[in-house]
Amino acid sequence: MTNTGVAAPGALLWLSGRPLSGWPATVVSLLSGAVVVLAFAPFDLSLLAPVGLALWFAVLRGAPPGIAFRHGFAFGLGLFGFGVSWVFNSLLIFGQAPWLLATLITTLFVLYLALFPAVLGWAVSRFLGRAPLVSWVLALAAGFVLLELLRGWLLSGFPWLLTGHVLLDTPARFWLPVAGEAGAGLLVALLAAALVLLTAGRFIGAALLLVPLLVASLVAMPFQWVRASGEPITVAMVQGNIEQARKWEEDGVQHALDLYTGMSEEAAGVDLLVWPETAIPAFYFEVYPVLEPFAAWLEDAGTELVTGLFEYDPVDRSMYNSIRHVTSGATYDKRQLVPFGEYLPLRERLAWLHRLLDIPMSDLAPGTGRGLMEMAGQAAGLSICYEAAYARRLRTALPEAGFLLNVSNDAWFGATLAPHQHLQIARVRALEMGRPMIRSTNTGVSALIDADGRFTARAGLFTREVLRGEVQPMEGRTPAGLFGPWLAVAIALALLLPALRSRRVAP
Repeated sequence: MTNTGVAAPGALLWLSGRPLSGWPATVVSLLSGAVVVLAFAPFDLSLLAPVGLALWFAVLRGAPPGIAFRHGFAFGLGLFGFGVSWVFNSLLIFGQAPWLLATLITTLFVLYLALFPAVLGWAVSRFLGRAPLVSWVLALAAGFVLLELLRGWLLSGFPWLLTGHVLLDTPARFWLPVAGEAGAGLLVALLAAALVLLTAGRFIGAALLLVPLLVASLVAMPFQWVRASGEPITVAMVQGNIEQARKWEEDGVQHALDLYTGMSEEAAGVDLLVWPETAIPAFYFEVYPVLEPFAAWLEDAGTELVTGLFEYDPVDRSMYNSIRHVTSGATYDKRQLVPFGEYLPLRERLAWLHRLLDIPMSDLAPGTGRGLMEMAGQAAGLSICYEAAYARRLRTALPEAGFLLNVSNDAWFGATLAPHQHLQIARVRALEMGRPMIRSTNTGVSALIDADGRFTARAGLFTREVLRGEVQPMEGRTPAGLFGPWLAVAIALALLLPALRSRRVAP
């Protein structure tokens, strides 16, 4: 550390008695990104998130803009190259893409995601590189969270591996309903900043950062933002565990109908019976002669049937990935579609890609509305599969929704990290919104999640079973459910101000 307070490149990390810089620092950045992945499910080594971030923050200090860009890009390659490698599996095995095409798409996707930390590293070095260490590292932490928010929105967004999710099973989990995933991510980034300050011997600066965080935590921890509303609802979910390829065979529809109706007979009598996303791989008009009589039989036993399937609008010839409440006839159409999986962006220019990818029902239209549906005497906030990753989608159902319902088909992911990461996201959403969630999947992991984000019932992965339990509807709103990410954004912008004002060598 120089006497001006501005570190020389790599001066916060040392190797063999020398400051760590150049390509060794880039390798550390790459490993730091991979280490952060271990903080997420299924590894759940939560403390590695601030440690991995702190290592990366440290090598950025004093690096010129071009080198900082390289360090940031390497961090992104480690984080996303390891953390979302399941995209390759989905394209190759279930999308029937040629090996070379699956490799190319996955590589381009990871390179795109790696640009976010790369741009952050460059920008902090270019515009704030001469700021004092304390204000610099606070600005870096704030910028990291703001770039995560941008990643969750830009080009339809990819809100996956968001740092705040690692707090789910830690004592700091109460920050999720208070400040949302963005606020929780800011807390993790600030803990990383404190580690950097401790490494640099700035003990007073670290204390000035940690003490307010501790005080705020002690104030926020006791609050109960939501309360029970009405009687618990008895629920059963059928996890059919039908392989993705089996669904689209010639007799796939009949096979699914026989399996789901047969397994559901034992669940008659519960308040709500839920089948997963596209449980029946057909349009409703093709299968209603079977579903409606079966739903009527269940209704005589006091059970309402909800299933995922496809809907077709004959007026504009649009197809939808939908949830249908068969008992009442109400439908919900998925709003947040997956690019290249459920629709093809720039279809006219990328028609060749659509011909190479063999993904059934990949020309869907987006739905509209708030995602609310009456069932079992309560309003439910609905989402389908990947939509659970978008907090802004689920917030539209509040405060009316007493519980959340998500149907998913994680068979697309196979035996990768993705089913575990997806389940973690669903649990975060329940805790953040203060609502229990019914999560019904085809291959697992189906679960009943309470308003605290904890399991009350859980199925296995790649198992065929009927999962039963209860959900307790809730009312009231958490700050995160009310304000979304804006509290975190305001704090992050405030943390940027000292570094922006200085832009000089500290005395």
